[in-house]
Amino acid sequence: MLSVLQNARPGDVRLDPFPHLVLRDALPLVLVDELVGSYPSFEMLGVDASANNKRWSHSAPKVAANAAIPALWREVIAYHASPAFWAEVAALFADAIVRSHPRLFPDPARVAALRPGVRGVDTLETHDILLDAQLSGNTPVREPGSVRTTHLDDNAKLFAGLFYLRPDEDDTPGSDLTISRYRPGLRSRAQKLACFERMYVDDAFTEVVETVRYAKNTLVMFVNGFDALHGVTVRPRTPHRRLFMNLVGEISGELHPVYN
Repeated sequence: MLSVLQNARPGDVRLDPFPHLVLRDALPLVLVDELVGSYPSFEMLGVDASANNKRWSHSAPKVAANAAIPALWREVIAYHASPAFWAEVAALFADAIVRSHPRLFPDPARVAALRPGVRGVDTLETHDILLDAQLSGNTPVREPGSVRTTHLDDNAKLFAGLFYLRPDEDDTPGSDLTISRYRPGLRSRAQKLACFERMYVDDAFTEVVETVRYAKNTLVMFVNGFDALHGVTVRPRTPHRRLFMNLVGEISGELHPVYN
């Protein structure tokens, strides 16, 4: 089975400070090693390797259309943008989604009933949620820095996920995911909104609850919302790519008041 959720159980979903899942050893190691070993080159994806610590994302439709990408990767990406994968996500996170967004989703059945499509192929006129699974990463680093400091994702994303594919030879520290909350005292919606510059929030207004190491075969998924603060720690100079599969589910409407 190709799903990164094959070993996940509803009890694995943590609710503090927002609904999220951290799953280590998500896939069989032999499969992960094959995915890392066959990860497409910069040339195959059209990525500028000279850019400093720059994010790339190769969407599911682009992967499907690129015959040069290994068949295993095309199969994995297609599965994680499929109705079968959405059914897994809904079964795992339905209660958490209801808890986070009760006005949009009054009960788990409403979550399970969402009609999934593929982002970039289908539209929200005919589907209720658009899925994407992306070949993603960051280019090598010449000037140390964080690719994304503490922020909220786009307010149309219902869920997001990162499946890390760190090569064994990459011994670079950093590039870990931080899961944060607002500092005590920031209680009202207005107080929290005042902390933002676009989607970013200064770390003076947050505190880190958990740091998830950028490690091979580690999955992080979460329900997006006004409390879903996360970021990436600083990455020092390195010749290595940072590799992961990015997972997205978008709906119509706004899940939090911060605009990108």
